[in-house]
Amino acid sequence: MRFTNLVFALFALHVSVPLFGQTAPKTSITEPESLIVSTAFDQASPPTRKGPINGWQAGIGEWSVRDGALHGDELQEDKHPSSCTYRFEAKDMIICAQFRLGSAKEIAFGCRDNIPPNHHLARTYISRDSIWVVRQSGISKTSRSEKLAELKTMIDPEKWHDITIEIVGDHYRATVDGQVVEARHERYKDTKGLVALINKGKGAQFRNVSIWKAKPKS
Repeated sequence: MRFTNLVFALFALHVSVPLFGQTAPKTSITEPESLIVSTAFDQASPPTRKGPINGWQAGIGEWSVRDGALHGDELQEDKHPSSCTYRFEAKDMIICAQFRLGSAKEIAFGCRDNIPPNHHLARTYISRDSIWVVRQSGISKTSRSEKLAELKTMIDPEKWHDITIEIVGDHYRATVDGQVVEARHERYKDTKGLVALINKGKGAQFRNVSIWKAKPKS
């Protein structure tokens, strides 16, 4: 009875829980081991700042869930792109999601390490004409970023796009609608403790976001 009540309580709070039997993503350099979280973002939620939203955490900017998607807007007073995060711990991992740029200048899928307060580690950036991958270190005023690879390509801002990010050892590979951007760096080997959905501007949307623990493809 207690277990049943806990399950109902989690769903009432719109908390994302691992879905056993979830279809494993198609990958190139990794093999999924276990699902950490899968969030459709189909549970309506009013505009939120610094609070829970469908099991994730709105940190910077304003976030809401409507029309079957997570909407993130940068706020002028923040002077910082909007960010919505999920905490976990994994060494090698996979991120799968769908996104739509809308009127946003650019979006990013970011990873931080597990060293408090979770220092920046890596990001995949996407704009209307480019996809690029960076390695990062530090946090706030000590943050440093280096672009390692970029692909110039047109991304329709009004269409939904698929992204899969694989990180195994020093190898980072991002695939957007079949287009690949990859890089290698020692920083990518570090343990990951947080994933962030990031939006520069307003109008970006995210849905069907899943995070997996992974291992090297045999």
